[in-house]
Amino acid sequence: MLDFGLTDLVPEEYNTRLWSELVDGDEITGKILIGELERSIIGEREFAQFYMVISNSRDRSKWVCKFSSPYSPETDTVHIAVGSALYTFLDSLHHVVNRTPVNWKENYYLHFPQFQKTVNQALDTVTVKAVPPVNDDEGLVNLVVTSAVIKPETTSSAPATIYSLAEKDPTILQAYSSLRNKGDRITIKNISFQLKSFFDDGDISEVDYENALSALKRLKPSVDYL
Repeated sequence: MLDFGLTDLVPEEYNTRLWSELVDGDEITGKILIGELERSIIGEREFAQFYMVISNSRDRSKWVCKFSSPYSPETDTVHIAVGSALYTFLDSLHHVVNRTPVNWKENYYLHFPQFQKTVNQALDTVTVKAVPPVNDDEGLVNLVVTSAVIKPETTSSAPATIYSLAEKDPTILQAYSSLRNKGDRITIKNISFQLKSFFDDGDISEVDYENALSALKRLKPSVDYL
């Protein structure tokens, strides 16, 4: 018998709520899910849209938020300008999870497949707070991430050494090999400097550079050996 995906499981019923219902000061806590990317042409520019869903099992509410931003299909990246609702959400998420400064970058270039994978696989629940929009033209409150819970298996499976991380990340492997060839000591600090050199020389993209730095931050500071 072929399995066509039929099941006896009855899905839980949730009350769908929309981003437009939120007002300044509202808070939402729940499991987060990033949907698939949809592309469209507006004028002469290509845009990407995707849905974010935050589901609260306590009150059976499912909040649906739609983000839209310019998109580059060549690199599968979304351009996020400062002042946009997506910028506020992403910058606060990065701040809470990776302890980066608020308004860390003037603009972000988001590699969507990696973003979707990380959020859906690594994050369990988030809390977001509705705040006044930076850009009034959008007509919606902005969403600031105030807390995020990382799934236990994500932190426990983090690479234990720089070498094991390099085996999984080609960008870090490139920096690792460069240091080895020069006879330099393999440390987190030296790997970071080498990555910065690659980025400044145009050998790696900003997306790869930022992702590599984020991966290095998951290593314990004491992991500074070959």
